[in-house]
Amino acid sequence: MGKILWDKRYSGFVWHFIFTLPFIGLSLLFLQFTSGVTWFLISSVLRIIFGTGILLISCKLFELRPSEILSFKNIKGALATGAGFLIFFLFFLIQIVSGFGEINGLTIGIFLTRVLLQQLTTGFYEEINYRFLLLNGLKHTSNTTGMKLLYVFSGSVLFGLLHCVTGWDTYRFLTTAAIGFAFAVIFVKSGNILLTMILHFVYDFLVHIIAFVQWNNNPFFDGICACSEAAYIVMFVISLIILIYSPQFNKKKLC
Repeated sequence: MGKILWDKRYSGFVWHFIFTLPFIGLSLLFLQFTSGVTWFLISSVLRIIFGTGILLISCKLFELRPSEILSFKNIKGALATGAGFLIFFLFFLIQIVSGFGEINGLTIGIFLTRVLLQQLTTGFYEEINYRFLLLNGLKHTSNTTGMKLLYVFSGSVLFGLLHCVTGWDTYRFLTTAAIGFAFAVIFVKSGNILLTMILHFVYDFLVHIIAFVQWNNNPFFDGICACSEAAYIVMFVISLIILIYSPQFNKKKLC
C-alpha cells in the first residue's frame, strides 16, 4: 500500500483521486441544498480545504516545502512557455472589448463571492491538484517526449472531465482540456505553478464577469466570435510545439 501512495512517479494520480472524488461528492451534495452567495462561499471554503490538503501531501510526496512549490522561480521561462495561452488570452480580451456593452444583474454579494473569492480559490485548488500533483511526478520518470505527452494529456483529460461533472458537454470538455493543456505545458517546462494559478484566476475572473455582460453586437465582434474555436486550436498547437520541441526553460530542469 505504501508503494502505491508514495511512489513519486505515479502516486500523484492516486492522491488526485483520493482528494477529487470526495471534493466532487461534497460539492454536489451542498449544491443540492444551497445556492447563490451561500453556495459560492461553501464552494470557496471546500477549495481552500482540499487545496491545502493537496499542498501538504505534495510536500510530503515530493519532499518539498510549501515555499518551494508556491514561488515565482523561473518566471521568464514560465512566461515564454505560456505563449500559447497568452496569445489566446489576448484574443479573448479583444473579443470582450470589441463587444462590451454594459453589466447587468451583478450584485456586490455575487461579485465578492462568485467572481472574486470562488475564482481565487479555484485557481489555487485546480492548479495544485491538476497541474502540480498530477504532473510533478514526471521528473522522476525517464522524462522522454512520450512521457511528457502521456502525463500532460492525462492531466488535461481529467481537467476537462471535471468541468462536465454535472452533465456532459463536448464543447466544454474540449475547451477546458485545451486550456488545461496550455497550463500544464507552462508547469512541465518551467516548474512554476504560481504563474498558472494567477493566469487561471484572471481568466476565470473575466469569464464570470462576462456572464453578466449585455453585448453590443457589431460586425467586428461577430467576426471575432466566429473565430473562437480556431483560437483554442492555435493555443493547443503552440503549446504542443513548446512541449515537444523547445528546450527546458528551467535551469534546474525540474521536469
